[in-house]
Amino acid sequence: MSAPLAASVAAGDRSTLSHGASRFRIGIVGCGPRGLYCLQSLSDELRRSRCVQSLSIDIFEPSEFPGAGNVYAPCQPHYLKMNFAAKHINAWADPGESGAERLDFVGWLKQRYGASVDPNGFAPRAVVGEYLHDCYRKVYAELEEFAQVTLHRCSVSRVDRRDRRWVVQTDRLEAEYDELVLTVGHEGWRTPQPSQGETKPDFISAFPIRKNLSVESIHPRETVAIRGYGLTWIDVTLALTTGRSGAFIVTGDNWRYLPSGCEPRRIIPFSRSGRPMLAKPNESLFPQPAALDAIWERGRDAIDALKLPILRCDRESQFWQILTQSAAAVVNHFRDRSFVTSTDVQNWFDDWSRGTMKPATSLAAMRRSFRVATGREAPDVGWAMGAAWRNLYPAIVRQVSYGGLAADQWKTFWHVAAEMERIAFGPPADNVGRMLALIDAGIVDLRFLTSELQIDSSRRAGTCTIGNGIDTVAVDRCVDAVLPSPLQLHSAGPLHGLLEAGTIQRLHGSEGIEVDRLGRPVTEKGRAVDGLSIIGRSTEGCVLGNDTLSRTLHDQPQRWAADVATKIQNRKENE
Repeated sequence: MSAPLAASVAAGDRSTLSHGASRFRIGIVGCGPRGLYCLQSLSDELRRSRCVQSLSIDIFEPSEFPGAGNVYAPCQPHYLKMNFAAKHINAWADPGESGAERLDFVGWLKQRYGASVDPNGFAPRAVVGEYLHDCYRKVYAELEEFAQVTLHRCSVSRVDRRDRRWVVQTDRLEAEYDELVLTVGHEGWRTPQPSQGETKPDFISAFPIRKNLSVESIHPRETVAIRGYGLTWIDVTLALTTGRSGAFIVTGDNWRYLPSGCEPRRIIPFSRSGRPMLAKPNESLFPQPAALDAIWERGRDAIDALKLPILRCDRESQFWQILTQSAAAVVNHFRDRSFVTSTDVQNWFDDWSRGTMKPATSLAAMRRSFRVATGREAPDVGWAMGAAWRNLYPAIVRQVSYGGLAADQWKTFWHVAAEMERIAFGPPADNVGRMLALIDAGIVDLRFLTSELQIDSSRRAGTCTIGNGIDTVAVDRCVDAVLPSPLQLHSAGPLHGLLEAGTIQRLHGSEGIEVDRLGRPVTEKGRAVDGLSIIGRSTEGCVLGNDTLSRTLHDQPQRWAADVATKIQNRKENE
């Protein structure tokens, strides 16, 4: 079953979308996972309230697969993997609420394909996208019991207030809503905007991968430089190797690469820090002992007990001590003799984050994290720091979000969070194994990790070189594998216009869009903006940890839906 599309309007034509005067009108701008979660929560609330109010819901989502969006599009290659274990993926906040069949991802896979899956494994993003799109279609059908539901496959360029309603504008139509929620995520595939005055070589955007990284765009045997050394770098590198019929095989404890001849001659990543993302353990290969649960619970309780706002988060703070003490306690669980202290953990972090990392050090860190993550080597301090951050993160999100951190502490916090992103939320161990195989095969070259590209005016237009003070290499193609920051709003998107108009504002210190616990933007006078909610990535800082599929880490969709259902009920009673 596919959700019906809105009536098509020729590009360039504009129309005003009209609803019945008595209808309560809801608009959902952006329907990736977060938009899906809002719709699903709204469906539950309408069912609870037994609402019979005349209601219309318009969904604005330009991608082909609502619920999945661009990031989880089912049409992308299957070698692009999640870094979120299959067992944690569940689109339903309350699986038994409506009596409908609501399966988590693992259960859905078994029903759909009749095959069991490792719940601790990391599935292809495309398969997760199939699941999310299927959940969207179920939710769409549920909502049709209560409302007139319409999907518009177009982007929203502007949102304005008109009297007590919100006006949405696209290149095709204009419509008014009593309640509007913006869940625009990455706001489409785009590269970060250059800093003022910055000039750079011509970069190919990493996404969409099939189109941008094809053999027509990047020819076999060319030398490719990749800006970025994180998860997207791995996606790009896989696209240029296994995506071109190269093969990875496991030999003993390691991966080995068999080239196809269609890959680049050399792939050169470069970044500001040179620090890698460490492998995320597969708990089937490296299970966490149950004894660690008590350590994590104590750590979360200690963070929850911190007085708000948190006035310090530097290395001398109580916040940081909780983290390092938890990491020390965990790594000591695996040791018979030598004893690790929180000071040892702090010293490890200082060494990790100091200056730029040399290529040999970066490679050694990757190799060690791969061995630990696959159970081939005893857990070390790096693993313990990542495990502590992952397991204490729900409490950190609770305490730091919504102004829980003093404004002058955000610079320190962002530094810590950026490093912990590399340590705790890295790629699946298998993908680190694949990168190591490509390094061993001489295809990935780490020698220029912290170098900068230079325009090469002596060669054809658009080419450049990269050097490290010893060697210089000519580069044929440059790929940008750095996604825009959540703080970098799309200049042609609705959030940018609302910010310029002063309708919404940034939270001082974190600079994320300031919202309350329902996703309502907060004004300079501290009042919530009625009828408008912003949920997801653009609020990062005000709300921590938005780049996740978890339905347990945040509850804004449920809160928003409950508030909207109450409004609908109140209007019905006042008529």
